[in-house]
Amino acid sequence: MSDPGADGDGLLARAAGAVFAPSWRAADDTPAVVPPVPGGDEAAFYVPIGDFQGGDYRRNSFAAGTAEEVAVLRDLLDLRAGSRVLDVGCGDARHLRALAADPGIVGVGIDVAPGLVAAGRAAAAADGVDVEVRVGDARRLADDLESLAGTFDVAWSLCQGGLGTSPATDPQVLAGLAAAVRPGGLVVVTCFHALFAARHLVPGDAFDPVHLVHHQRSEVRGPDHARRTFDLWTASYTVRDVGRLLADAGLSPVSVRGVAPGAYGQRADGEVALDDPELLVVARRP
Repeated sequence: MSDPGADGDGLLARAAGAVFAPSWRAADDTPAVVPPVPGGDEAAFYVPIGDFQGGDYRRNSFAAGTAEEVAVLRDLLDLRAGSRVLDVGCGDARHLRALAADPGIVGVGIDVAPGLVAAGRAAAAADGVDVEVRVGDARRLADDLESLAGTFDVAWSLCQGGLGTSPATDPQVLAGLAAAVRPGGLVVVTCFHALFAARHLVPGDAFDPVHLVHHQRSEVRGPDHARRTFDLWTASYTVRDVGRLLADAGLSPVSVRGVAPGAYGQRADGEVALDDPELLVVARRP
């Protein structure tokens, strides 16, 4: 046991409800050395990643499945003309731009990286669709939404765009999503699946079984074939863990299924496999 202090790892300990130090493990289950997880008051570590990628965000492999994901979400959430959707951690607003092909659906996207917001606005203009994209921090949605709080039918955070960047601040993100929707509105999140993360740890990555956090040094591609390497920390969850988060945010669970990027429809509601990399969870604000 250790003093949690004021650093990111200390915040993880408090978020877990006990003063336990992280136990980072490499792919061969030996101890690993990992930089401290950024604390809740620190600048979001993904800002320089998003600003570096900008319009090249679309080249990420996970973005190739956008059309399938939107088709499943449209049916699952019964989105139709008049529906208002908030996308938190929207990247280049790829989901909202695809959704905007249905006339009458109103989309607002928030991302903390100005470079991604600029890319989303440019892509929406090129696509000829009406999507509002603004700079905002998923951890401080109440400040960023202003008068829009409580006006959305659906608020989501997909592909660890907002939820999943730190277990220390994920409760704040989920609380902001809950406050964004009207009474009876839906909150939708995808979470990195802890069982998958532990089963498929690769050389160079590390996993903390105490706080269920995955760390990797990831090469990111930017403009003009430039490449940079960044530290990424991703909070992962079991279904039970995310259920507890929902309850703490005052949300009622509706459904859960195991998914993968571009394969949101691969499983029926209630079906979760050990090798599903993400959990797609739907909850309702009472």
